[in-house]
Amino acid sequence: MTTETQWRYDRFTWLEMKEVIARDPQPVVCIPFGTVEDHGPHLPLSTDNDILESVIAECGRRASGDILVTPTIPVGLDNHHMDFPGTLSVDMEVCLAYVSQVAISVARHGFTHIFIVNGHGSNQAICELAARKVVLETGIICANTTINAAVNPALVADVLHANRKGGWGSVAHACEYETAMMLHSFPELVQMDKAQRDVGQLKLKYFNWDHPEPSAYSWQDWWSRFSKEGICGDASAATPEFGALMFETTVTRFIEMAREFRTIPIRPRVDHH
Repeated sequence: MTTETQWRYDRFTWLEMKEVIARDPQPVVCIPFGTVEDHGPHLPLSTDNDILESVIAECGRRASGDILVTPTIPVGLDNHHMDFPGTLSVDMEVCLAYVSQVAISVARHGFTHIFIVNGHGSNQAICELAARKVVLETGIICANTTINAAVNPALVADVLHANRKGGWGSVAHACEYETAMMLHSFPELVQMDKAQRDVGQLKLKYFNWDHPEPSAYSWQDWWSRFSKEGICGDASAATPEFGALMFETTVTRFIEMAREFRTIPIRPRVDHH
């Protein structure tokens, strides 16, 4: 068996998969869920999927069989970006049904711990609902998470905030972080001469993006109402060195998180009727 088939879910034969399912402990199955959308004038439409797949694949390679990665679900909820040519979008109801059915399929074979790994901010609510649906319908442990700090920085927040150069507001979309990640993994796809600072997102008393004060509510406007060319943050502050640091930190901590996640026990339900 090659290194490739040790982490790619779809590279096993069905007989080999029976052996994988019988392992103790089992690997965590990761289902990447991204999208195709504008990322400013300097990054390709594939950016969310590029970052997602590069990080999760490296996690699979380094995890010594503890992580399996399914094929990426490549298009998510993106209607709010449709003012920018090339964006693809699937209705939220269809996304929820599709993502949850993929995860339920994995659970039906006997896997007990599944991560839905989000690579796009507006998939977040869908991922949370899909994970809940899987738990309720199968009884296994399913959670949603992300490897993209622009979606949720929790996994790497300390390193992100200590090393960013653009200040608060610089990390949101096609931003300092995402541009740096692309400079690290796909430098040939980045047009840094077109990278700009565009911090058009609101900062109010009870609402903000990428500021230390907590937001009391969340909402999503049409992207073209606050972003001139698709950027939200400071793409001009990005460096490949920052990208390399964030990539390595994310991979190391994600593997550690996955190994912790699979220790969560499946406890019996108690019907108190």
